[in-house]
Amino acid sequence: EVHPDMAWRLNCVLAQMYPAAIPSEFRQKPKRTPKDVQVIQRPLPFAVLGYLERMKEDIEFNDPPGAWNRRAKRVPMTRAFSYADKDKHTINEAERVLMSIGGVLTKEGCWQFDYEPGEVIREIVCSGCIPDQKSHQFYPTPERLAKIAAELAGILPHHSCLEPSAGTGGLSDFMPADQTLCVEISELHCKVLDAKGYTTVCADFIKWAGTTSKKFDRVVMNPPFDQGRWQAHVDAASCLLKPNGKLVAILPESARNKNPLPGLNCVWRGPYENEFTGTGVSVVILEAESA
Repeated sequence: EVHPDMAWRLNCVLAQMYPAAIPSEFRQKPKRTPKDVQVIQRPLPFAVLGYLERMKEDIEFNDPPGAWNRRAKRVPMTRAFSYADKDKHTINEAERVLMSIGGVLTKEGCWQFDYEPGEVIREIVCSGCIPDQKSHQFYPTPERLAKIAAELAGILPHHSCLEPSAGTGGLSDFMPADQTLCVEISELHCKVLDAKGYTTVCADFIKWAGTTSKKFDRVVMNPPFDQGRWQAHVDAASCLLKPNGKLVAILPESARNKNPLPGLNCVWRGPYENEFTGTGVSVVILEAESA
């Protein structure tokens, strides 16, 4: 039995010697079947769940300090811890959860979101878990990189767009919401995307790409890097491009030494260093256009 990679290399040699004898499909490097990667959930301590459950919308006052009948109103898309919640370790863990769903701590000490987080927080409290970062390869796209990638895509009003493995929509936030489809495997992250107003499909992107009939003008992506999984995701995404479509992908710097999408017109940007918080990975951006 001949290994598929060896058969491909032999056929390339034979094709040079006897061009008419070797059909073109046998000159292409065989695509490897991507490994099934188990995505797991990380359980949270009961104390953290209690702190999250007791969070309320922040309050602001319309009247100046000292007024005897100061009127308060709740601030939408915010959350603040209860005054009774004081354990620093538990608060720190709860804050990491809030950051993972897009919360930003303001100077006033409350958490601000760009969507209404109530349903998402309730889902965390009910399930008791959040997606495990490593197995999901959930590293949100930094805002600066997301802006660069979206600009390179050159999205026009008539373009249909896709963000595969969208996470909480770090790239889609800079793409037209009414033109963009998000595919995400985590049910919790899908609730975040739904709350932001995106059209969302909850599915493993690789499996979904193999069954869908949809095609897109623009694909903008930040795929999983671990164990070379980015290659399978880029392969799957490229098959969903319409003619004259464009794929923009944030990839590990090592990808630049390879030819990930033969047959497409590819341009590399970068490298970009120290963009992802908590990692030392350097990345590049691939622009690939279909014929």
